[in-house]
Amino acid sequence: MNSQTAKTSPIRTVLKELVLPYWTRSEDRWRARGLLALTLVLIMGMVYALVLLNRWNQAFYDALQNLDKAEFVSQLWRFFFIALFYSVIMAYKFYVLQSLAIGWRKWITEKSLHRWLSEKNFYYWQFNGHQHDNPDQRLSEDIHELTDLSLEISEKVLREFITFVSFIGILWGLSSSFKFTAFGYDIELYRYLVWVCLFYAAIGTFIVHKIGNPLSTLNFMQQKLEADFRYFLVRLRENSENVALLNGEKAEQQKLSTKFFQVVGNFKALISRQKKLILTTNIYGQLAYIFPFVVASPKVFTKEITLGQLFQISSAFGQVQGSVSVFVDMYAKIARLHSVALRLGGFLSLLEENRELREKGLSGKFHATDGADLTTEDLRVLTPQQQTLLTGMNLKLAPGTRLLITAPSGKGKTTLLRTLNGIWPFIDGQIRLPRHSHRLVLTQKAYLPIGTLRAALAYPLEAEAFSNQDMVSALASTKLNSLIQHLDEEDNWSQRLSSGEQQRLALSRAFLQKPQVLFLDEATSALEKDTEAEIYHALVAAFPQMILISFNHETGPLTAFHNESLSLS
Repeated sequence: MNSQTAKTSPIRTVLKELVLPYWTRSEDRWRARGLLALTLVLIMGMVYALVLLNRWNQAFYDALQNLDKAEFVSQLWRFFFIALFYSVIMAYKFYVLQSLAIGWRKWITEKSLHRWLSEKNFYYWQFNGHQHDNPDQRLSEDIHELTDLSLEISEKVLREFITFVSFIGILWGLSSSFKFTAFGYDIELYRYLVWVCLFYAAIGTFIVHKIGNPLSTLNFMQQKLEADFRYFLVRLRENSENVALLNGEKAEQQKLSTKFFQVVGNFKALISRQKKLILTTNIYGQLAYIFPFVVASPKVFTKEITLGQLFQISSAFGQVQGSVSVFVDMYAKIARLHSVALRLGGFLSLLEENRELREKGLSGKFHATDGADLTTEDLRVLTPQQQTLLTGMNLKLAPGTRLLITAPSGKGKTTLLRTLNGIWPFIDGQIRLPRHSHRLVLTQKAYLPIGTLRAALAYPLEAEAFSNQDMVSALASTKLNSLIQHLDEEDNWSQRLSSGEQQRLALSRAFLQKPQVLFLDEATSALEKDTEAEIYHALVAAFPQMILISFNHETGPLTAFHNESLSLS
C-alpha cells in the first residue's frame, strides 16, 4: 500500500488490496481462475437447460391443446431429463462457488491477519482513536461477507447476462408487430414484446433503487452498533470479578442497555426500509408473472399463436425480464456488500495510518547494534498530544547491569518501558539495543494465553523448544511446584490462577527463556515481600550477565537486588 490509501475511497482500497491481487498476483490465482472458468461453463449449462425448457413449454402445451397423449407422455420424460440435468449443474455450481469463496477468504484473512499483527498494528490502533472499532469483526464477519456476496452477486449478474443474450433472440423471434390507434394516429410497435419487457424492467429498477438506496448506510450502522454491543459484553466478561466486587451490576446494565437501545433503534429503521423494499419487489415479481400473458393475449384471441407458443412467450419474457431486473432482485445484497466494502476499506486505511505513525515516530531512532550494551542518547519521551513526559535521558547499560527505575504513578514509568522496547512512537533521540539479544517484558498484569500451561509458560516461544525438565525447573524457581502436574492441561489460566500465581508463572518464563535483557514493570506487585525477594535473588544468581531493568513506584527492598537506580520524579 502507498501512503495515499487513507485518502482514496474505501471501495477503491478494497479493490486494490483484497480483490484484484487475489486474481492477478496471489499464489492461488491459477486455481481460482480455473474454478471461475468452471463456474462459467456450469452457468452456460444452466442457461442451456433453461433454453431447452423454453422449447419444451411450446411442445408440452401444444400437446395438451391438441389432446395428443403420446406426445404428452414423451414431453413428460423430456422434462424429467431436463430437470435432472439442471439440478446436477446447480449442485456442482454451488460446490465450485463455495470452494472458490473459501479459498479467497483464506487468502484475504491470512493477508489481513499478517498486516494486523505485523509492525504492532494491533497496538497502534488505539492512537488513531479507533480502539473500539471492532477489528475482530472486520477480520471475521466482514471478510466472510465480502467473498460470499461478491461471488454470489457476480455469478448472478453473469448468469443473467448470458440468459439475456440467449432469450432476447427467442423473444424477438416470437414477437410480432402490435398495431394500435392513439390520439388519432395509427401506431405500429415492431417486436413489441421485447420493448414492453425492457420498459417494465427499467421502471421496476428505478423504483427499487429509490426505495432501497438508504439500505447501505443502515446496514453499515447496524453492523457497527452490533459490534459495539458485543465489545462491551466482552469487556464485562473479562472484568467480571472486579465488577462483582464493586457491585457494578446496575452501572453495567445501564451502559449495556444504552448500547442495545441504539442497536434496536437502527434495526427498526432498517426493517422499515426493508419492508418497503420487499413489498415493492414482491409486487413487481407477482405482476411479472401475469404481465406477459396480458401483453400476448391479443394474439391468442386472434388465433395468431397457439397455447404452447403463449407459454413459450411467457417463459422467454420472464427470463428476459428477470435478467434485466437482476438489480431489483439483488438490491438488498448489493447494499450489504457496499456497507461491508466501506468497513473493510476503512480498516485498511487505518492500518496504513498506523504504519505511517510508526514510521514517523520511530524511523531513524531505534537501532539494533552488534554491541552488548543498551544505550539511549538525548532521549525525549512525549505524549500523543506532544507534551514532554521525560527528557534528557542518557543511559548506558552493560551486561550485568541491574537498573531500578522508580517514579510515582503517572510519571512515565510504563511509557519509558514501551519506549525502550520500540513500540512508543512519540519520541526524539536515539535508542540502541543488542541486535541478537532476546528481550523479555513482564508487566504487572501477566498475559497468559488460553491453552496448555506448557504453552503459557513458553509464550511467546514454542513450547517444543524446551524440555520438560526445563519447564519443571522454571516453575520450581518461582515456587509453583503445585502446577507441574498440570503442564499439559488446557484452561483459561488468567481466570484459574490468582493474581500472585499469574505473576509467578510469568516470572517463570525468565528462568525458562533466559533472556539477555529482562524488563519487569511492577511484575512482583501481587507477591509477598519474602517471595518477591526470593525470586529476585534467584534471578540475579542464575543470570549474573543479564541486563535487568525493574520499574516500581518506590525503591524499598528491591534496591538490594540492583546495582543502579534512576528516579523519574
